[in-house]
Amino acid sequence: MLEVCLRAAVVLLVMAVVLLTVLLAMTSRSPDAAVDAQAAVMVVVLMYGLHLVALAVLGWPGGLLTAHLMRHETSERRHVVAFAGAGAVLGGAVLAAWGGGIAILVWAAVGAAVAGGARAWTGRARRRRAALRTTHPSTPS
Repeated sequence: MLEVCLRAAVVLLVMAVVLLTVLLAMTSRSPDAAVDAQAAVMVVVLMYGLHLVALAVLGWPGGLLTAHLMRHETSERRHVVAFAGAGAVLGGAVLAAWGGGIAILVWAAVGAAVAGGARAWTGRARRRRAALRTTHPSTPS
């Protein structure tokens, strides 16, 4: 589960960098701009930090529960879908607690993308490592 959470943090970081790039492209150099570059950086850093806290507080236990519930399932695709579903529920639940309105759908989509993407990435990495072990077995000492 740690591997999935670490990969989720990387996925969130990539999303934050993309968001920051878009915000910086939209800022103007004039003093009357609605958002300046420094404010954009601070907002994205704050959002990334809050997402990491949510990942630690909700994603870790939610991922453990999802993995436990899926422990007898052999289909990688079903694992990815289950993690995406759990990420959607947890992402939406965070904003529902604050009465988030339409933003609930946005955070549910972000949660699904991050959790499902991290689980798919982890599964692919594990299969690659397993294939390397079978093609290049270590020699006993």
